[in-house]
Amino acid sequence: MNLANGGGVEREFKIGDLFDKLSLKFLKSNFDKSNDISKIQTTEFSLPLVNAKDGDNGIMYYGRECDFESAEMTIDIVNDGAVSTGNVYAQPQKTGVLYNAYLIKSNFDISKNLLLFFATTIQKSIKLKFSYELKASWERVKNESIKLPVTANGKIDFDFMENFIKAIQKLIIKDLVIWSQKKIEATKQVVGL
Repeated sequence: MNLANGGGVEREFKIGDLFDKLSLKFLKSNFDKSNDISKIQTTEFSLPLVNAKDGDNGIMYYGRECDFESAEMTIDIVNDGAVSTGNVYAQPQKTGVLYNAYLIKSNFDISKNLLLFFATTIQKSIKLKFSYELKASWERVKNESIKLPVTANGKIDFDFMENFIKAIQKLIIKDLVIWSQKKIEATKQVVGL
């Protein structure tokens, strides 16, 4: 199959063969929502915590780094939520788990760009398969497949994925520059410059 009109090929890979679920815990003996987390990131509550959140990269609360185990360069999968079940977010920064979501980590070296590529690919594969009634648990998700570009010898083409994300980022920056220039010109016309 052609990939992004580049003539490359893709192959299916089982998510559970590429990623492992992390079992990150709350470290205190008792959890008190009113004292142990904050909706606002502060110096004290600096650790992003994933949970059943739609948007804001899956982060709704922040915790103390000393109270939660954390990991970086992970992917957040929302296990359940009325709207958010099956949402997938790249979490390159240190992140902990509050509830209704979990973090997975690749069993290979991964860059931030690859993390973005994999998060998007996983969400495309699972988002419409799961719901509030059919949770996106790791036991189910790990058996799902994702399509990835491969090299001529059938190995995952990490270089293609890295370069693809870089190209997308350049296009977004170009579009933002064009939009900013148009906004400046419109402002000049309004104020008569």
